[in-house]
Amino acid sequence: MFTQENGKFYVRIEGRFESAHFLYQYFADGTDEPIHGHSWKVEVFLEGKTNIRPDGISFDFLTARNKLMALVHSIDHILINDHPDFKGINPTSENIARWFYFGLKEEVKSSEGRIRRIIIHEGPENLAFFEPELD
Repeated sequence: MFTQENGKFYVRIEGRFESAHFLYQYFADGTDEPIHGHSWKVEVFLEGKTNIRPDGISFDFLTARNKLMALVHSIDHILINDHPDFKGINPTSENIARWFYFGLKEEVKSSEGRIRRIIIHEGPENLAFFEPELD
């Protein structure tokens, strides 16, 4: 029976947003990168406290998805450098991934889950991902 197959379960949620950014002191002479926009995608990989429950669910991701959509909404169609959380912080894909983690971790933890990986796609070809240290 297929329910007897062993393995680890993860679920994935995603969001998309359109935003601009620039990187501080990007060039060798210390000047900033010009403002430019991207079509971004964020992917969040989650696991439950229990690998698989008797009802066949490993992690009910609805609550995390609602929080993710709130975060996406707050960063959509803006210059990320102007977002209050990014004042003085370089809005790299890496830092954006950590920002999503910080914004999601308590919601996921309170739902008895854990974030395993957050991937930020900066357009269709480039990405960075963050894997938090396990607690």
